[in-house]
Amino acid sequence: MKVLKQLFAMTSVLAMCCTSRAHHELGDNMVRRTNELTRKENKNQTVYDIVNKWDLENLTIAAVRATPVNWPLPMLNKNWDGVTLDLNATVELGVNLIKEAAANQARVVGFPEVWFPGYPKGIINNASPNPWFEYHVKDYIENSLVVGSDNWNKLVQAAIDNEIYVGLSFSEKDAAHLYMAQALIAPDGEILIHRHKLRPSAQERDLWTDGTVDQIYAVTTPIGRIGMLSCGEHTAPEVTFIMQSQTEDIHIGSWPLVPDFGNASLTYESAEVITALGRVYAILGDAVVLQAGIGTATIFPAGSSAVWSQVTANASFDEFPLVYQSFNATEFSNTTYNTDGEISWGSLQGINQGFPKYIPQKTGEFVAWHQDLLNTLYDQSVV
Repeated sequence: MKVLKQLFAMTSVLAMCCTSRAHHELGDNMVRRTNELTRKENKNQTVYDIVNKWDLENLTIAAVRATPVNWPLPMLNKNWDGVTLDLNATVELGVNLIKEAAANQARVVGFPEVWFPGYPKGIINNASPNPWFEYHVKDYIENSLVVGSDNWNKLVQAAIDNEIYVGLSFSEKDAAHLYMAQALIAPDGEILIHRHKLRPSAQERDLWTDGTVDQIYAVTTPIGRIGMLSCGEHTAPEVTFIMQSQTEDIHIGSWPLVPDFGNASLTYESAEVITALGRVYAILGDAVVLQAGIGTATIFPAGSSAVWSQVTANASFDEFPLVYQSFNATEFSNTTYNTDGEISWGSLQGINQGFPKYIPQKTGEFVAWHQDLLNTLYDQSVV
């Protein structure tokens, strides 16, 4: 972990306020618009009033591993016949998990990928037309979360009422698209991060629209720098380099599901691969990694520690809905970059200079922004 002590002098507070809002200058000010849409009842206290009550030398964070409401089990079951999603009930369950995490002294809690309303396991298949779209896409759209809605405001209020940072991952619906979204809500209800997965993976890209690179950012908080990425983004050097250059202290990684260990046939979906990615991220980024996923959830200390907290997929969801880890947050440097680090502007220049000359300088189709319009998605439904 980093060794500088965190200070709460007024100069540091002012610096943190300025830095935490620097990302508003990026993109289309999405997070500012999100705050404008959010309705909440504050407790007339600032985030610093709240954090000053916490023991930062023993800061606890929590990762959700429980299932959303009506999410089909067992873990690897991709048959959605008879499944009806229930966003309202899942939001209520999410609020209860936030309460439970806070009751166990957690100050940060993170959710699995698109946990609201639930990851559509059946979408990943090679059939044409895709039967999941034919029979389930309409229900999925209608159960996706709208920013500023009553359900959204309930989740924000849960962060306020329980005085906890909440890392959401949800299928977001706006007027024209669905997105694989993440949001970080502060204990005072301010939305610090609102982002969309840069490029959904495989058939995910047939349902959700791409995000943009300006939505890859970390924010400074009184407990340290926090950033968020979603599932396959952890395998994308473009994404991880941008994020890790911003020197996170706590990284929230949202994964849809992480099964039991020992199933080699799952390849990139296996617990071995997913947890390895989390461990490598903790080493390269020198950040605590909160790896939330239905089934196996893990929290890795920053750096090269061989000890971490984990609850595996074979454990009861009812008995162990969350996994916890405590650490000393006063050791965080809370700096926003490191010019002398491995992941820095200088390193980026080296990548550019060392990129093989024989490779054509073409953007290619993969990185081109891709969208799926809601009316096109509805057209695929046969029900």
